[in-house]
Amino acid sequence: MTSMQQSGIQEDDDLVFRRICTLLEPLNQKGVKLTRDVDLVADLEVDSVSVLDIVMDIEDYYDISIPVNTISETRTIGELVDAIHAIKGQQG
Repeated sequence: MTSMQQSGIQEDDDLVFRRICTLLEPLNQKGVKLTRDVDLVADLEVDSVSVLDIVMDIEDYYDISIPVNTISETRTIGELVDAIHAIKGQQG
């Protein structure tokens, strides 16, 4: 992989991460610093309905479909970012 490809992946990763953070910000009642390691439920206390709202927004924004089992297995922001990249790679 060339350095140009790697930087493109990192840049895309940052865009997906920023998009997710933007969606989570209104739900971040405790003012937790949003990093890839933040647990959506334990750290942000995001309920399942809010998680599904975020997932639907992401699906619409990226024109992808995220399987329910992927959603249920995803705990952290980083895992969600990684799942979106994997799905974009398969469906895009």
